[in-house]
Amino acid sequence: MIVHLLPLLNLAVNIGHVWFQHGRCVERHKTGTRIHHRNIPRQKTETMSTNQYLSMEQLTMLYDKSVEIINKKDRRFAPLPAMWRDKPTSYWNRIRANYSGFMIPYRKDFNGTEKSAINGNILGLFFNGSLHNKSKKPPTFSYFGNQRLIVNSSFIVNVHQNIYFVDFYCHNLRDHYVTLVVARPGSVVDRFCQRHLMQINVFNNPFLKIVNGKLYVTLGVNIEVFYTDIVDVNRVIQDRIGKFMPVTFRGKGSKEFGIPKNLACKVCNLW
Repeated sequence: MIVHLLPLLNLAVNIGHVWFQHGRCVERHKTGTRIHHRNIPRQKTETMSTNQYLSMEQLTMLYDKSVEIINKKDRRFAPLPAMWRDKPTSYWNRIRANYSGFMIPYRKDFNGTEKSAINGNILGLFFNGSLHNKSKKPPTFSYFGNQRLIVNSSFIVNVHQNIYFVDFYCHNLRDHYVTLVVARPGSVVDRFCQRHLMQINVFNNPFLKIVNGKLYVTLGVNIEVFYTDIVDVNRVIQDRIGKFMPVTFRGKGSKEFGIPKNLACKVCNLW
């Protein structure tokens, strides 16, 4: 199950305040287990001055570029019943051993557009929602690890969350990605996103939308969602919200600081 509110020092405190103001979180599970996580990085007010972020005008231009490539490549949508997160077995073992099965959000790296406002500023967990445009199924391999956690997509993106367009980028001039942030309304992350990102309508947008209670994803670009709450992996499995499956691992895994977008691409660069 997704954990939304954590008691801190016997007070009901928004989880964003725990992360951003105290640099740690304290969670008392209903079974009585107390979890201390003291290594979550403290949130600086801004890691870059606001004039170093993409302006709203620039963000709109990036949004328009992403829509343009979708219209040229593939305007179809496909059902997305689940989203997934790929990591090596050691990652999942560490979560079970050190954090009682809680997947703790981490600070966003500098993958993608250099001036994206979320880089180094908010905490979250990436989930993939990219389907093959022919099979309309998830990839059978991963560049990030050999174990895939599959979670019902309605627990990641739903009507109770706000969703924001963040980035449009590529690394190889061919495969383009759109990054979306999902945030709880009124949370610290949500207030940050309200100031610096473009909020989109979960029922009507070109990337990821709810239609008749089901989630659909574009087949025109790759979609990644930065989910900004803790995930209780044990409850996800126990309540049959998700499951693990093995995948073929390719490449070297995640880069520590991310990979900047390819500045030679004329499709996804503004300059």
